[in-house]
Amino acid sequence: MGLASISIAEGKIYEPSKNVVKDLQLERLDNSLATKIKKLEGFKQQTPRKLQPQPISDTTVNLIKEFEGFEAQAYIDTDGTPVIGYGLSRIAGQPVQIGDRIDPKQAEIALNHHLQEIHRELDKIVQVDLSDRQFSALASISFNVGINSIKSSTLVKKINAEDYTGAANEFLRWDKANLRGRLVQMPGLTRRRQAERQLFLDSSS
Repeated sequence: MGLASISIAEGKIYEPSKNVVKDLQLERLDNSLATKIKKLEGFKQQTPRKLQPQPISDTTVNLIKEFEGFEAQAYIDTDGTPVIGYGLSRIAGQPVQIGDRIDPKQAEIALNHHLQEIHRELDKIVQVDLSDRQFSALASISFNVGINSIKSSTLVKKINAEDYTGAANEFLRWDKANLRGRLVQMPGLTRRRQAERQLFLDSSS
């Protein structure tokens, strides 16, 4: 075989035709798409069951409104935190400051937004099915004392253990407020905890 033949042969080996290049590119594209589809399928299988926020029940909203009351102008809560509307310490992600004002419609929107956040957090930590009333009672106390306090509470542990009577009685323990560094039992909180306990026990729906 002459040098020219070798050169042609080498060209055939190392310089593939445009069709071969396109075929390789298409094959790589197919493989890439197949990998992405598998990842998406895996993601779908791992997606939590509750994709949409749970609707806020009127029972939750009314209970919170009853005990919080509405204030159009920011004021200092018992623990020293500025709050506004229905006892909210943050509006649209921003801390409330003395001098802030809000109207009832804005306050209701902010309340519902905060309750959606609470619902999402409760969905993560509650491992058993709850009735609407049980969930409303749990959302109410979470709003009042803070979801982070409820996450590791005996109340949630007893709910997950399906000790519903024991869980109901746990509500009554959260009847104190921090006043100048001291935990003091508050009559208003006692009434609120009793109402939440009764709502939790009334699990007919």
